Amino acid sequence: MRGLYIVRGPLRRPLLARPPQVLKRYKFSGRTKPAEKSKTSLPNSPARTRFAPSPTGYVHIGSLRTALYNYLLAKATGGQFILRVEDTDQSRIVEDAETRLFEDLKWAGLSWDEGPDVGGDYGSYKQSERLELYNEHAEQLINKGLAYRCFCTPEDLDQMRSINIQEGKQPIYNGICSHISPDASARRAKNGEPHCVRFKCGQQPVVNDLVYGYYKKPTVEDDFIIIKQDGYPTYHFANVVDDHSMEITHVIRGAEWLVSTPRHVALYEAFGWEMPLFAHVGLLVNEERQKLSKRHGDVDIASWRDRGILPSTLLNYVMLLGWSMGRGVKGQQEVMDLKDMVKRFHLGFTKGDITVNNKHEYLQKAHVKRLAQAHGPSHVSHILLPVLTSRVQKYEDARNADPEDPILDPDPDPTPGVNSKIVSELGPMVPLASDTTATATATATATATVSQSYLDQVLQVDLQNYKDAETYVSRNRFLIWQVPESLYRSSLREETASVDQIYTDREIGTPVEEDLQEDEDDEDEDEEGRYPQTVSELTAALRDILEALEEEEEWTKTGIEGAILPFLRSIYATPKTSEPGSSHQEPQLWGYHLLRWVVAGSRPGPSLIPSLVVLGKEETMRRVDEAYEVAKSEEGEEGEEAELED
Repeated sequence: MRGLYIVRGPLRRPLLARPPQVLKRYKFSGRTKPAEKSKTSLPNSPARTRFAPSPTGYVHIGSLRTALYNYLLAKATGGQFILRVEDTDQSRIVEDAETRLFEDLKWAGLSWDEGPDVGGDYGSYKQSERLELYNEHAEQLINKGLAYRCFCTPEDLDQMRSINIQEGKQPIYNGICSHISPDASARRAKNGEPHCVRFKCGQQPVVNDLVYGYYKKPTVEDDFIIIKQDGYPTYHFANVVDDHSMEITHVIRGAEWLVSTPRHVALYEAFGWEMPLFAHVGLLVNEERQKLSKRHGDVDIASWRDRGILPSTLLNYVMLLGWSMGRGVKGQQEVMDLKDMVKRFHLGFTKGDITVNNKHEYLQKAHVKRLAQAHGPSHVSHILLPVLTSRVQKYEDARNADPEDPILDPDPDPTPGVNSKIVSELGPMVPLASDTTATATATATATATVSQSYLDQVLQVDLQNYKDAETYVSRNRFLIWQVPESLYRSSLREETASVDQIYTDREIGTPVEEDLQEDEDDEDEDEEGRYPQTVSELTAALRDILEALEEEEEWTKTGIEGAILPFLRSIYATPKTSEPGSSHQEPQLWGYHLLRWVVAGSRPGPSLIPSLVVLGKEETMRRVDEAYEVAKSEEGEEGEEAELED
């Protein structure tokens, strides 16, 4: 398309204007009108569908959606789903794109009945291996007078476009080579004169589309190329020949291809072939209404896998981008695995552009829960642990890296980098999280430095909140790394800055039964029945309670809860008032603030008592001791400041 707007060769220059009928790439021009009858129900006979990607880039979510819709139609009707590699654009092929294509689709959970790797009765399934077939069909059209060889040079074509644009005409080929006699054309080709083959079109074919109804371009199709000078077919020609020879019954693809489909219709009519049914689904666009592209790393399927998104989540997500289950269906009803999708699939696609959304976050939690209930938490761990391990290793490498190292990303990007703010809050790795059995030569690998068994425990403790690997590691980071002293200090100051007084409703160390008896002579009790406490005193009391627990028998969720919950529920704080002249503030339960400060430096995260179980008694007591020393130190500094003020 770009060639229509830039004059190449010696007359190369950008054009200030472009034909009014040509719109942005992610839109199409032309006229549509609804079909006489909406066709959303499935066909009665088995459908043969195909996914035909080009290895000029990696599979992105738009491509995956196309593959999924074609797969579902085939499976829902008892038909066949074919994978075909359209590699005719040899100059733009990415070296590992074809290998990645297979890997990404299989990871997502899709399989195919016929394809380059599994074979089939209609092969080959790579276009570069079907050149003889395309040339044979091109010769048929030439012999019928429906195509001709074009010997125009690039300079000739540039001059034609320039003249047409200056005269206000369409910048299309003027058909000059169509007047060359067949004998002269064949002789020049035999002598090795460079040429391509053009289809003699000159009409406005009408497309009958299942989504957009009848579509007709506003302009006449020019004589487009079907065989390039290098002997390879163009996409349009190979696409039609292959779909016919492979007996494809339905073609589902993005709406950006609707503008090209009239060419395909013209070719089908020229050959006298029966056309497949077309369905052009709404184009995926970002919030700026720009088309998503395989060139954008954020939509590459591998990036979703590396973020720790479940395959079932991704399939469910892309299915709902342009397909609807019907009115009133939402929430849990939209959560589907691949079998559910096959059962519920129909041809009711959404017309118009589809803006990508964040529904994958909801679907991710739903699929984690579904898989855990159906197959057990260990099944989910098996899927998620590799990417979690890799993410933990990246943070550990970043923690040990030079601050100037580019591994640190100032933005919390969930893909290749790490969040430098989080790295700055990490202490050494928790001993249990480090794989001490690894050999010295193997420490460079993720599995050698991160304990899989321990990380599995971390995953299980907060599995219901799993969204993606980055978010999970961030949220649970203090189960993997220790809390540094600097964070203890800064978070303690934040916690106490808004607090006027911290107190308990009974004297520390007094059993609940004894505390019910009034003791009017207790000098530590204030007039409101409060026992003022410092953070260090509360931390010391917490240490005594936890120290008394037997590690083997009582260091469980039930044992820890029974020991510390009464203590935590006895701790209150009165907030400082921000209103002038106001002194009364309702006391707030503060015990859980204390415990979260001790366990995680006051940072949000998983449930606290299950976290203590995972950390183990030794690491928990180390944190309590360090928190006590920090609190004592901070209180000492405050006392010195108060004395200086006096």
